Amino acid sequence: MSNIHHLERSLRKLRLTRVGAEWHALEKRALAEGWTLSRYLLTLCNEELLWRESEKLRRYKKEARLPVAKTLNEYDFSQVPELNGAQFRQLCETTDWVDAGENVLLFGASGLGKSHLAAAIVDGVVAQVPGPVLQRRRVAAGAAQSQSAAETE
Repeated sequence: MSNIHHLERSLRKLRLTRVGAEWHALEKRALAEGWTLSRYLLTLCNEELLWRESEKLRRYKKEARLPVAKTLNEYDFSQVPELNGAQFRQLCETTDWVDAGENVLLFGASGLGKSHLAAAIVDGVVAQVPGPVLQRRRVAAGAAQSQSAAETE
C-alpha cells in the first residue's frame, strides 16, 4: 500500500474530513508558492477548524428547526409599525440576554413574521456564541428536563 493510501486511511480514522478532502490540492499550491511545511500544516489545520465550525453552526440551526436563511435585513418592519427594528437588531447582535438566561417571546396574529424574526435572532446569536457554550447550555437544559421528569415520578 502506498503512502498516499496510508495517509488517506489515517485521515479517515482520525476523522479529519476536511484535511482528507483538501490536502492534495493544498499540497500543490504549497509547492507552487514555496510554503514552509509549518505553513502548509497550519493552513490544513485552519481549513479543518473552519469547516468543523461551519458544520457545527449548520447542525445547530438544523436542530432548531427554524426557517432557513431568514435575516432581519429581509424582514419588512413597515408591515408591523409597532415593532422596534433597532431592538430586534440588538437581540441579534448581542448575547447579554442569552448569558443572563432571559427569553424572547413573540406574540401576534398569524402571518406577521414571528417565525422569521425568531429565526433571524437565532441566526445572529448562534453566529456569535462559540459552539461549546451552546453545547453546554443544551446539555444543561437536557439535564434540567431529566431532573424535573425524575422529580415528578
